Amino acid sequence: MQVFIVGPPRSGTTIVSQVMNADGRIKIFDEIDLINVAEFGEHVVGKLRAFLFERGAYDAFRELAGSTDDCALALRQVMEALAAPALVWGEKNPLYATRLEVLRRLFPDALFLFVQRDPRAVVNSYLAHRASPLRRSVDFWIKDTVTEALALVESCLQPLEGREGDVAVLRYEEFVEQPKPVLDRILERWRLELHEPDLAARYDAPETLGAEQFFRQQTVLPWKSGNLSPLRREPQSRDRIDAGDPAWAKVDALAATLGYAA
Repeated sequence: MQVFIVGPPRSGTTIVSQVMNADGRIKIFDEIDLINVAEFGEHVVGKLRAFLFERGAYDAFRELAGSTDDCALALRQVMEALAAPALVWGEKNPLYATRLEVLRRLFPDALFLFVQRDPRAVVNSYLAHRASPLRRSVDFWIKDTVTEALALVESCLQPLEGREGDVAVLRYEEFVEQPKPVLDRILERWRLELHEPDLAARYDAPETLGAEQFFRQQTVLPWKSGNLSPLRREPQSRDRIDAGDPAWAKVDALAATLGYAA
């Protein structure tokens, strides 16, 4: 069984995957681009190819893809072996929010877990690191203006439109207050109850390609440091960045639409 964790970047997708990974029956990988197989078949490129090479699984994937003539099936089988002994495995990748139809074709039994967070907090997070000396072009979610930040949030809300039965919504604010009950409600369709998470534990980085997701220049990225700390039961409050920007009114309107109080 597979689960894909999606949603706007900085909505809590990483910490949700870390809490789930604390249960040995679940293995969520971090942004390894499984969807790559839809375009490149057995000749996968980029992150996915490197991920398989690192684990000595690339040749096995190519051989299975050739023998079954079904690259998606071959990838599912190889990933299942890499995730073992986990019963449920998948990937956390915010960019998948607009590509669920492709994933449904590749992983027909998958569940999509959409992490929803107050867009006001998300927009602020996009702006908070714009002057960081560690910022690179790959940090696509770091934005310079409220308007740019809002556009990214809105582009990732597609799974909420005409939501289908394979899409479950997890509200980040509810999750940090009661992580186990919130996740149990979602996982019960698989008759799976999460082991009680240790909320005082320091969380390991999810398994991914190399170390670039969390570290850069041999240091923890400032926007990832919180992901290695115990889960905070209440999100930190922060004054609005560029509070005088009129675009904040549109962010407020979106928050209200999603059910967040003023």
